[in-house]
Amino acid sequence: MARRTGWAPVVAALLGATAGCGGQSTTASPGPRVAGDRIAVLDAPFGSDPNGVMLVRSDGTGAAHLSLPADAEAIALAGNRLLVGGGGRLESIESSGRATSLGDLAGDTPDELVRGLVASPDGHSWMWASVRQQGDGTVVSTVWLAGDHRAPVSLLTRTETGSALQPVAWTAAGPVLGDEPIGIGGYILFRRSFGPTLRLDVQTGLLTSLAGADCAFSDLSAQATLACVKDGREGPHGDGAVTLRLLPRSGPEINVPLPRSINQAGAALFRGDGATLTLALSPALGESGDEVECDLVDARTGQRHTLGPDGITPVSWLPDGRLLAVRRPGVAGGEVGTYLVAPDGSALRVAHSAEAIGLLHG
Repeated sequence: MARRTGWAPVVAALLGATAGCGGQSTTASPGPRVAGDRIAVLDAPFGSDPNGVMLVRSDGTGAAHLSLPADAEAIALAGNRLLVGGGGRLESIESSGRATSLGDLAGDTPDELVRGLVASPDGHSWMWASVRQQGDGTVVSTVWLAGDHRAPVSLLTRTETGSALQPVAWTAAGPVLGDEPIGIGGYILFRRSFGPTLRLDVQTGLLTSLAGADCAFSDLSAQATLACVKDGREGPHGDGAVTLRLLPRSGPEINVPLPRSINQAGAALFRGDGATLTLALSPALGESGDEVECDLVDARTGQRHTLGPDGITPVSWLPDGRLLAVRRPGVAGGEVGTYLVAPDGSALRVAHSAEAIGLLHG
């Protein structure tokens, strides 16, 4: 689990109107901040070197470009800021292009990795795990919490063999941790977690079980309804059909079995009201032109219908009711890129890259 050391400062340059996502850009002097939200899209898959983040407007025009350090280990969105962790430090970059140091990443030493950097929905708190593999094969993971004007505090530490505790998401119902196995790989389209998941109460440190390893966590609504996918063929599974499971805080669970031709499903993301969620599903054959379908699912009945063009995978809901989605390389249906999908299913391609992170608020 060795990593490169040294920190290359994050350079933020506000671009002129001639810059488009995926194209060549010219650096201009920083100008006044432009009001409004921005979609954050990586130039290349995270871990690539060099890499950067393009901020684009909803019409696809470039707003700013942020270069990432070569040793960045984790990235997250926090309100109007992009958080980048690595090399022992955490940087905050606003959508205006201003970069600020948030200080040291507690627990981040040369023999540790930063994993699972997530931020609260209001952007004022963030959480991560420091993971260290010991000589006897055990793995020590510590979960840390910090925020605006708050120094990092250790919430819990766990020593295990073959797995590490780390944040998976900070949902509308609170942060979710995953007990993630070390060294997972393969052809993975949608899965968000591979081990059991737990809900964390940041006030008390209490952990509450959400889903086991046989039902891959996808989302937790503001109403505390869990969405997970059972029997996905890329992880622990049984012999049944791949199934979306919805487990409300109270009342009966809803199971949505998918066609037997489906081998992977995920990206089950609740809209703000919790009444609807997305679902991506695929035969996942690992061949060029693989098929991906995006559905909307009624969280009360389990009924589903397709939304948008072929080949898109949901990333997040926008406050205005549109869906941020991507079509990745090797997937059939059209051009690779980042899309905004309207409620009527129409889609606008706003970036050439399919590495969308989410929305930075203006």
